[in-house]
Amino acid sequence: MNHEQQLAALYIRVSTEEQVEGFSLDVQRLALLDHCRNAQIGVHKVYIDAGRSGKSIEGRPALCELLEDARSGRFQQVVCLRLNRLSRKLADLLHIFELLERHGVALRSLTEDLQTDTPMGKFALQMSGAVAEHERRQIAQNVRHSMQRRSRLGRWNSGNQVLGYRWVTHFGNPHLSYVEIVPEEAKQVFSIFEMYANGLGLKAIANRLNNADYKTKRGKAFYSISVRGILTNVNYIGKITYTDENNSRKIVDGEHGPIVSTELWEQVQQRLAGQATPSAKQIVRPFPLAGLLKCPTCGSSMIPCHVNRRRKNGIHSKSFYYICCRYNSGGSAVCLPNHIPANEAEVWVESQLRHFITHPNITERLIAEINRRRDKKLQPIRQRIVQIDKQTSSLKNRSLRCYELFEDGHIDAPELRKRLGEIRSELTILEEERQELERAVAEQPDRSILEASVRQALDNFRPLLRSAVPEQQKKLYRSLINKIIVPHNQDITKATIQGTSALLNLQIPPIPVKGNESS
Repeated sequence: MNHEQQLAALYIRVSTEEQVEGFSLDVQRLALLDHCRNAQIGVHKVYIDAGRSGKSIEGRPALCELLEDARSGRFQQVVCLRLNRLSRKLADLLHIFELLERHGVALRSLTEDLQTDTPMGKFALQMSGAVAEHERRQIAQNVRHSMQRRSRLGRWNSGNQVLGYRWVTHFGNPHLSYVEIVPEEAKQVFSIFEMYANGLGLKAIANRLNNADYKTKRGKAFYSISVRGILTNVNYIGKITYTDENNSRKIVDGEHGPIVSTELWEQVQQRLAGQATPSAKQIVRPFPLAGLLKCPTCGSSMIPCHVNRRRKNGIHSKSFYYICCRYNSGGSAVCLPNHIPANEAEVWVESQLRHFITHPNITERLIAEINRRRDKKLQPIRQRIVQIDKQTSSLKNRSLRCYELFEDGHIDAPELRKRLGEIRSELTILEEERQELERAVAEQPDRSILEASVRQALDNFRPLLRSAVPEQQKKLYRSLINKIIVPHNQDITKATIQGTSALLNLQIPPIPVKGNESS
């Protein structure tokens, strides 16, 4: 494929601290566009991740979009200024390269003068990736050492992440930056310590804070875990904590002022230690749907709870439910409990799953979906094989043409040998690529094998559903169910079950169940 037919994806990434190091967005964009203009390559799209770290692929939406577009065959090469723009982590860089190569997309780095469609280019990629990862680790190590050194001296390392304190940056001289107490936030922190010391629980404190419309330092609602995080933060008694080179936790006096007294701190820590002791009356009932059921109000996972009741005859009983985890941790200000009776939900889900697995059409649906995905995966490979065959035929015609030119006296013997040698080299490369593609096609299981595998898998699931003990049942549900979407009216019989990848993410719609059927 020549340059006029090619399209390139241009990838740009910059993190805030790199803006002044020659890697600003505009600098990268201009360099990449100039390259494409000079090389007469069309630009499909410029993918930009601004202010994103290069330590991993996660958290970079533009790169994820680029990789998805590569799978769809929307361009033939990816161009970046340096490989560390794609990733500073070697494993991620090689993963990106393998994905691009699998879909016939070349990778080009301008600074390293790298092209991955040659053996030397692939070797250079691995070496450059190793250097980028070394740079990333060196930077991370330097940052850790710097933070440890600051912490040992009692200097603030938490930026603006701690409620009650504010980091004041001195732009002229960073050494003059300092931390100060924020009075309104400090008052809020002090009240949290007092409430807990006076007997209020974590959830009750979170609920009270949320009802008063208070927010965490990140502007989020309070939950039990965030309240506990405040109550155990030694910053509030003027201390600094850090982990030394031996992975030991150290606490030193900080340069900042305390918000709570040592006496109040000790009182709170003593109560927290007592609350950490596990209750002797633990509920041993299994809850196989914990985390699978999703709250109809906020979409969060639902967790187990129980309610103690005393009947008129004096007998005590327990009722079991699934409730929203956000409500359980943050109270009514963040969500509703949305109680779902545990027995009713578990019986319904088991019957739905059994009906789904034993339904005569489910095998055919799974097989059809597997074949569709198999064909989609093979389509670009087969298209490339067709392209290679056309290129091979064209090269053979060029070879015949060379002989004709030689016989007519238009080229001499050395020129003939030169041209034929170039053609043979191209044919060898194409033949090797074609063999790799044919092996990729051959590695895909045959349709008949797929059908037999699916039928066997479903046959294995059916007896498990009938005989699984609670712990096995919990694992089985998680292998088959991704989530259970509860409707707003909390009617579990109208819920929708979303299958996991084991069921190809198929949706299991509510099936009316009559009586107490078994398979």
